[in-house]
Amino acid sequence: MQDVSNPFDDSDAVHKLGPLAERSSGYKDWLLGVLQGQKCHRVLDVACGTGVDSLFLLKHGMEVVSCDDAEAMLSYARAEKDRLGLKDWEVKRANWLTLPEDIPEQGEFDAVLCLGSSILHLIDKLPELALYRKCLTNFKKFLKPGGLLLIDHRNIDSMLDRGIVVNKNVYHAEDTLPGVSTKTITEEGVTLRVDIIYDMLMKEGDAATNNDKIEKVIMPLAPIHVHKFTTLLKEMFGPKCEYTLYGDLQRLENGNTEDVAYFQHIVHE
Repeated sequence: MQDVSNPFDDSDAVHKLGPLAERSSGYKDWLLGVLQGQKCHRVLDVACGTGVDSLFLLKHGMEVVSCDDAEAMLSYARAEKDRLGLKDWEVKRANWLTLPEDIPEQGEFDAVLCLGSSILHLIDKLPELALYRKCLTNFKKFLKPGGLLLIDHRNIDSMLDRGIVVNKNVYHAEDTLPGVSTKTITEEGVTLRVDIIYDMLMKEGDAATNNDKIEKVIMPLAPIHVHKFTTLLKEMFGPKCEYTLYGDLQRLENGNTEDVAYFQHIVHE
């Protein structure tokens, strides 16, 4: 049976990863610049997690519908919604594979976001990446004509080809990753997944001695090279779409991706 379990539906792992970690100013400027540059107002955040990005966009006057399939993550988002009194913010549990059924009657959006390096946590063992095709088809159903899809992921190429993780603090204001490593999992010569192992710096040590604690978190990732993912996006959205690839929030012009930690894809319908 195909395993489509969500590794983020683990409250202990979510706690270790820092559920409400502040985004970096560079990331916030990039995200806001992309959306405002295309006059996006209504946004669907399909990997909202704890709601950090959604809250940021709400504070900048956007209308946001947020969903995730990890209840451990959503509990933080709902708590923030209640704490801030955001009655109009819709936070729903939904799966990418059944998105139209899970959040019906939402209409179309100016932008669909699948950020936070979420997409490759879906391990697709089906031929021709059938699960990814289903997800992208569902994302597309919620886009207005001329809408944007923003989707990102870690640099899997460096893990598969060189056995290393390019570790840069691109997304967060504070670096809580003193160490990160990777392990490729194979079976009978076939690569099944790439595990990324985070050494998380926990602020739970003895304050008097500043003895911070290190906790390990292992997350599985699909073994998909950036070129293959790019090709899939272009195939699913067709030749009339505009497609742009970024590396660490900078537009990639020369094709050099060795030092990239995260790729950001933008598809303009």
